[in-house]
Amino acid sequence: MRTSAAALAFAATLALAPVAAPGIASAAPLTAPQLQSEITGSSTGPAPVHHDGAPVPRPFTPDYLAGYISDISPYQYGIYAEVNRLFPQVRDTQPETMAANLETVVRINNTATPAQIEQAQIDAVASSGGLLATLSPALGEEFGVALRASLSEGRLPKTAYLLDNGYLARTGGLANSTLIEKRVFNYPRPHVVAPERINRYNTEATGDLYLTSPAFPSGHTNQAVLTTSLLAYMVPELAPQLYYRGAEAGHSRVVLGVHYPLDVIGGRMSGYAAAADRLNDPKMRHALDQAADELRAEIEWRTGKSIAELVASDTPYIATADAVAAMDQMMDYGLPRVYVLDAPMEVPQAAPVLLAARFPELTWEQRVEVLRLTASEAGNPLDWQGSGGSWQRINLTAAAAAQVTVNPDGSVAIQ
Repeated sequence: MRTSAAALAFAATLALAPVAAPGIASAAPLTAPQLQSEITGSSTGPAPVHHDGAPVPRPFTPDYLAGYISDISPYQYGIYAEVNRLFPQVRDTQPETMAANLETVVRINNTATPAQIEQAQIDAVASSGGLLATLSPALGEEFGVALRASLSEGRLPKTAYLLDNGYLARTGGLANSTLIEKRVFNYPRPHVVAPERINRYNTEATGDLYLTSPAFPSGHTNQAVLTTSLLAYMVPELAPQLYYRGAEAGHSRVVLGVHYPLDVIGGRMSGYAAAADRLNDPKMRHALDQAADELRAEIEWRTGKSIAELVASDTPYIATADAVAAMDQMMDYGLPRVYVLDAPMEVPQAAPVLLAARFPELTWEQRVEVLRLTASEAGNPLDWQGSGGSWQRINLTAAAAAQVTVNPDGSVAIQ
């Protein structure tokens, strides 16, 4: 995709606050007090508020409490460590890569703007509850307000059950927890390794954000990416913005200095893999379809617009071209390319489902090709080039933003 010079300059700085190119309005991120004023009650929600003429909130029936094959990862040992199988080699045999990893987090942490720091603080406290509210601005200004109002009134029981309530969200479990993986990989955080070089951005409201648990992979990133990827399935009209927002939440961890770039790249990879597993689970996908119907009907009632009309008239979180340009930088953070530089892209077997709602008219094989054509360059430190494919090279922001043409022979081209 071609982007403006302003967008490319914006991306190149890795100053990834949600801004747009000149002349394009962008919704400012909510402050922590603003978010808290809009969300009340637990993420499972208070008793639903009923309105005349509005959709009637209906929770899932008890048979949706359990029975999901995706509750256990299909990867080795039932967790997602295998997605990041290259990290021990990088950690133990690539001192230049690890030095660049540290220098990059120090630079981003030390040069963060006040807006970036505030966004990072908001993102840091969302993992234990209120995650949907924190991520909701990615849907646009009016859409986000409507979603937060609906959550506060308990009117989205299916959506909240699946996606909210922090690590207890039903789509979560092993899919959005990296506690086991952190202990498997056992690498100290940057503020532990170089405390004198990391600025600490604690506030009275956030408490101490500087944990001493192992760094790799980033659990906050994994959780945010999993959630935004599933939201992108539910609201494919805003998939580029949602995929960007998940990556931005990961970048917030680098801004704080609590994670390295490799940590958030690894968390993004496992988050994508977990989202794909959830969507490839027929029962979970049916549950997400029901939640999507609930969410879309509620927002259309609340705004008086169809989703298409709302998206067309709303103030976006970030322009699509800017999201793509920024994501290009977050794919690898400029870390050294250390493997085969011209290796062909092998798309992970589960990945094409992530584009199912965005490109429902395409076949599975055509979605594979879209992911291949939009993939980042080969050779980066976590780029697994063997059997099973490379989650590191998957760029869902670019893939969802692509304009796809199907050729007469069934092959696809993008622009």
